[in-house]
Amino acid sequence: MFPFATVLVLTAVLSYIVSLPLLRPLAWSALLSFFAYPLFRWLKERLFRGHFAVLAAAMTTAAIVLLLVIPALFVGLSIAREGIRLYGYLADHFLRLGASPTASLESLLPEGMAERFAPFRDQLSFLGGTLRQAATWLASSLATASRGFLENAFRLGYQFIVIAVASFFLLKDGHLILQFVSDITPLSLEQREAFFERIRRMMAAMIYGVTLTAGLQALLGIAGWLFVGLPNPAIFGLLMFILAMIPFVGTPLIWGPAALYLALSGEVRNGIVLFIWGLAVVSTIDNLVRPIFISEGSKVHILIVFIGVVGGLAAWGFLGLFLGPLILTMFVFLLDTYRLAWCAARGSDYEDRERSCP
Repeated sequence: MFPFATVLVLTAVLSYIVSLPLLRPLAWSALLSFFAYPLFRWLKERLFRGHFAVLAAAMTTAAIVLLLVIPALFVGLSIAREGIRLYGYLADHFLRLGASPTASLESLLPEGMAERFAPFRDQLSFLGGTLRQAATWLASSLATASRGFLENAFRLGYQFIVIAVASFFLLKDGHLILQFVSDITPLSLEQREAFFERIRRMMAAMIYGVTLTAGLQALLGIAGWLFVGLPNPAIFGLLMFILAMIPFVGTPLIWGPAALYLALSGEVRNGIVLFIWGLAVVSTIDNLVRPIFISEGSKVHILIVFIGVVGGLAAWGFLGLFLGPLILTMFVFLLDTYRLAWCAARGSDYEDRERSCP
């Protein structure tokens, strides 16, 4: 038994080392495959009458690449271009006009706001060093992120290939993989079914409910952004998409200050239009669309979602928006399963005395 356990641990460590560079694209392929699985099932069961699973998986993978991966690449390139442009804009005002940082800040403001700011220039002179450091950090961060995206095009290309190949096999043989994982899970049959059902509901809630709702809010926010003539719509649209997925935060953190900026700069009408559009359309759509995709049984405590989204975003970037809540939900479910098993082992007397078990 010991030699087998040693070999098992050794091969597990080596397998982890081999798979580590591909964990991120493999996680993306799992999410995209889950998202596109209804299309695969329709193609296989309706169009091909239960046959030609390979062809159905190939067509679904092609749809993933065409409809999700390629548009994501174009959006990324657009964000990179706007980031470089914004970097140049900040550099012109903050880095090249280093003699007076407050004057540089004043030059960033519209004429109406600059006039209000002028009387406080001397009182705010002590902020010069802070403004210079903040501007330098922001400009360099935008430049590094934008140029890094362009320089890593080759790495992104091979990751897209991994995503496409892995998605094909996950669609075609995903049921076999799930069955294997279910067989080695040390839970009872009832607990295993509940565990995988919880994962399925959580993934459906995050991918269909939260993602589509946030995407729709971002698109509507970009439409209002373009209508009032604000710059850099791709960057701020991405920020609205991310913030829309975080509980208690949402898109008002983007369109709210933008509407205030327009109003203070003299474009009161555009500011009011953007504010009404954001309040009546962008924020309201969340209450209309999200319940369509999220059923009552898939709801998770909002604190778990909040910690999962924020923590996942800090740990894994954009991928963490999906993995964070999913991992925390799985952990809480396993803890609850252990609690129920422990209470059952203690017997009904303990349950009656402590009232801590259902």
